[in-house]
Amino acid sequence: MRRVDRGHPSPRVVSAGLVTVLGGPAVRWRIVPALLIVAFAVLAGLAAGDPAPQWWGAVAVVGGGAVLFAGARWPFAGLLVMLASSILLVVAMAVGLRSVNTFDLLLPPVLLASAFGTARRDAVAHARAERGPAHDSLHAAERGFTRAVLMFYALAAASLVRLASVAGVNSALDSGLVLVRALQGVLLYPLCAWWLRTHARVEHAWSALFVAGAGLAVVNLIGVTAWHVQRAGMTLFLNNPDPLSSPNEAGTATLIVGVVLLVRQAMRPDWKNLALGALMVVLLGLTQSRSGILAWAAFALFTLRWVRPARLLTGALAIGALLPLLPQRFWIRMMRSVVVERGSNEAFSFFQRVFGWKAAWRAFLAQPLMGVGYLGFRFVSHRYNELRVVLITVENYFFEILVSMGVVGLALLAIVIVKLFQLGREVGRTAPPGTLAHHMARFHAPLVLGLLVANLTGDNFMGIVGVAQMSIWTALLVRAGHAAVAEGARG
Repeated sequence: MRRVDRGHPSPRVVSAGLVTVLGGPAVRWRIVPALLIVAFAVLAGLAAGDPAPQWWGAVAVVGGGAVLFAGARWPFAGLLVMLASSILLVVAMAVGLRSVNTFDLLLPPVLLASAFGTARRDAVAHARAERGPAHDSLHAAERGFTRAVLMFYALAAASLVRLASVAGVNSALDSGLVLVRALQGVLLYPLCAWWLRTHARVEHAWSALFVAGAGLAVVNLIGVTAWHVQRAGMTLFLNNPDPLSSPNEAGTATLIVGVVLLVRQAMRPDWKNLALGALMVVLLGLTQSRSGILAWAAFALFTLRWVRPARLLTGALAIGALLPLLPQRFWIRMMRSVVVERGSNEAFSFFQRVFGWKAAWRAFLAQPLMGVGYLGFRFVSHRYNELRVVLITVENYFFEILVSMGVVGLALLAIVIVKLFQLGREVGRTAPPGTLAHHMARFHAPLVLGLLVANLTGDNFMGIVGVAQMSIWTALLVRAGHAAVAEGARG
C-alpha cells in the first residue's frame, strides 16, 4: 500500500494537467522543476543579451509559471513565503500602474492545493477532536470573530453596487480590485488555521517572520546608504526606478516584527532577538512614519504595566543610544510636524488632511446610512469641497469606512474590533502561563490598539499587507491557544 504523507497534501488537483505528459509519478515532479529552471535561465540569458519586450515577457511567463508550480507542489513552503511577504513585499510592475506581487502568484495554487489536498481535511478532523470546555470557548470566540469579518466584507462587496450607481461602473470595478487585495489578506487566516497545527510548523512560521524582519532591515539599510532612498519602506520593486516604497506600512511592519521578537524572547531568550529589535527601532526612524511612531507609542503605553522597572530603564537607555543613529532629516521632519512649520510639506499634509476630513464629512452627511460605496470617496470628493479637487483618500481608515459604507459599515467594523479583543482575552483566559498562547495573548490587545492608532491617520487595513498581518497574527494566536489547552490537558 502506498504511504500517504499527511504533512504535504497532494497537489494533483492543481497541477496534474501540467505534468501528466512527463512520465510516471516517480519522476515527473523532478522533471518539471528542472525544465522550468532551464527555460527560465535560457530566456533570462537571451533577455540580458537582447532586451526586447518579447524576451522579458517570456521570462515573466516562465518565471510566473515556475512560482505557480512551486506553490502547488510545496504549499506549506508557499505559505511561509507569503507570511514573510507580509513584512517585506516583493513587487514587479506589470502594466501601467498595475503590479504583481508574491501573493498574486502564490495564493491561488497554495489555496487550491490546501483546500483540495489533505490540509483542510486534516484541519477539520483535528478541530473535531478538540473537545472540552476550554476548546469549546475558543471555538465559539473564533466563530464570532470570523462571522463578523465575513459580514463586514460581504457588505463591502455589496456596497460596490451603490458605488456603480453613484460614480459609474468603472469606479466600482476599480474599488473592487482594491477590495480583492484586502480579501487576499483575509484568505491567509484559513490557510494558517489549516497548516499551523503542529509545534514544528508554528516554529517555521515564527522563523519566517523573523527572517522577513531581518530582510526588511537589510534591504532598507542598503536602500538608505547605497540607493539614497529618502524614507525606508516595506515594498521592494524589482523593475522600478524607485526601489522602495510604503514607509507608513513599514512603520507598522516594524511593530509586528517587534512583538514577534518580544514573544520569542519571552519563550526562549536569544541575543538575536535583541539585535533585530534594535534594528527595528532604527528602521522605524528611517521610515519617518509618524503613524508608525504613534503605533509604537500606543503599544508601549499599554505594556508598561508588565515591565519591571530595571528592564524599563535598560530599554530606555538602549533606545537613547540608538537615537543618534537616526539621520538629520528624521529630526527635521518630526520638528516640523510638531510645530506645523509654515510652508513645509509636513504642514501641507496636515492641512490637506483637515481639508479632506471636512469634505468627507459632507459626503457622509449626503449618504449617512449606507455610504457612497467601498472606497468611493476618491470618485466623489470633488463634489464636496470648495476647490473641486479630487482627494484620493480620507487619510483615516475609520472615517473612510464611514464614508464608504455608512453607519451600518462602521457598526460592523466596530463589532469586528470588539470580537478581535474578545478572542485575545479568551485565549489569555484559557492558556496556561508560560505557553506561547499566554505570551501572545498578553501582547494581543496592545498590538491591536497600536495598529488601530496607526489607522487614525492612515488606511493600512485597506490593502493586502495590513489585513494579512492581522490574519497571520490572529490565526497563530488561536492555534497556539488550542495547543496550549491540549498540552495542559495532557499535563
